Amino acid sequence: MKKLFGIAIMLVSIVSCEYLFQLENDEILKDKIVTGLSSQSGKVDLAKITDFEWDSLIILGPYSQIEKIEEELNLNLSNIRQNGIQHSDSYDLIVFLKDKKSVNIVELGRAMSPGGNGRTVISKEKSTFLKGNDGTVRLLK
Repeated sequence: MKKLFGIAIMLVSIVSCEYLFQLENDEILKDKIVTGLSSQSGKVDLAKITDFEWDSLIILGPYSQIEKIEEELNLNLSNIRQNGIQHSDSYDLIVFLKDKKSVNIVELGRAMSPGGNGRTVISKEKSTFLKGNDGTVRLLK
């Protein structure tokens, strides 16, 4: 009986670890992005306003399937699987990557989607966004 109880505890611990190490919305960075987009220029350079190491990003739109995107783009997004983007239509998820692994996330209003299938990895050097007159936010080219 003790063996069975010990095995059960180990299984619960292993499964719960996946939930423990999930990235959470970076509210401070979100505020910086919103402030930049709301400024007179409407421009925000994510490379300049971040204070952590990253080399690229991806923007996931509503109902994005994390596992499918991981497979298609050869990324490690295991620490955002429990975020809820796959079940929500209220926000876009900006995922900052370092060596193809997610290192930070920001949940931002739906205007951020870059269009298309939302499965484009954007390099840090090209991570400047501009808010248009219609309110949509586009990648500055």
